Amino acid sequence: MPLLNTKAEGNVFAVEIARADKGNALNGELQRELAQAWRAFEGDDNLRVAVLAGARNVFSIGHDVAELAADPSRSPLPDDAMFALHTTKPVIVAVEGPCYGLGFELALSCDLRIAGEGALCGFADSNLFVPYRVATVLLPRMTFVGKSLDLIMSGRVFNAREMQEARLVTEVAATGAAAARAMELARGMAQRFTNAQAFRKRNIWSLSGLPLPAAMNLARLPRG
Repeated sequence: MPLLNTKAEGNVFAVEIARADKGNALNGELQRELAQAWRAFEGDDNLRVAVLAGARNVFSIGHDVAELAADPSRSPLPDDAMFALHTTKPVIVAVEGPCYGLGFELALSCDLRIAGEGALCGFADSNLFVPYRVATVLLPRMTFVGKSLDLIMSGRVFNAREMQEARLVTEVAATGAAAARAMELARGMAQRFTNAQAFRKRNIWSLSGLPLPAAMNLARLPRG
């Protein structure tokens, strides 16, 4: 059985993590399926925006700890291709319930985050020796350095409102309504823009954090 459900709804690509019996834990196979889904999304000119969600109002508890424990030689480092950051098109994530560890990194790698009231986000994992490379790069660019240090070092879990205050959540929806709201936003975005380049996603990320004069000079250059 696939661990990921995907379907095209007009110009929107809906992706659902379908491993709810395991808390949507991101084992190796699921990471590979996510990478394949993003490649399919990127390669289909008819698809303009993606929405990622977890089945049964659980986004993801993070790494599959049982899989790591069963094979001590297995590296806990994830497949980088599983992260939506690498796509040129926007990805909106709908977060409900637990969103921990690697699952939180996956959510951070998306462009917009819609959280249900009951969402809980953080790096509560212990003794996995995971560097959370994506989080250490993205968090200081998305929120305050102090919040970044708090999230990564303390193991504290933030609720949806705390995440919104930290500028890590775009919008808070009623519990259970995050996916529907994300789809609504995605359809509107797909109507506004006709192709991946129009979103200027790579421009925004490549210029983020640069000194203002350098960023302005680069922004003036013609872009393909």
